[in-house]
Amino acid sequence: MGTLQFKTPKDENENKKLRREFTGLLSERLKEVRKNKRMTQQELAEKAGLHLTYVGHLELGKYHPTVFVMWKIAKALGVSMNELTSL
Repeated sequence: MGTLQFKTPKDENENKKLRREFTGLLSERLKEVRKNKRMTQQELAEKAGLHLTYVGHLELGKYHPTVFVMWKIAKALGVSMNELTSL
């Protein structure tokens, strides 16, 4: 049987850094796809059933969206999840 290994603070800091980097890339991609579809944040929010402020915060990289939220956004934009998340 294997031993349980706990993350060191260094690993946790690295995870936080990678998460911020990923969120930043995802937020840029979301904004890019939305603009290519000539859609405002308000229109996207309404189509996806999200609050306008939430969409704005996603595009600023302040929030980490769930897979379900990303699916709702992709559907509202008329793109696949793959297209929306291809970084």
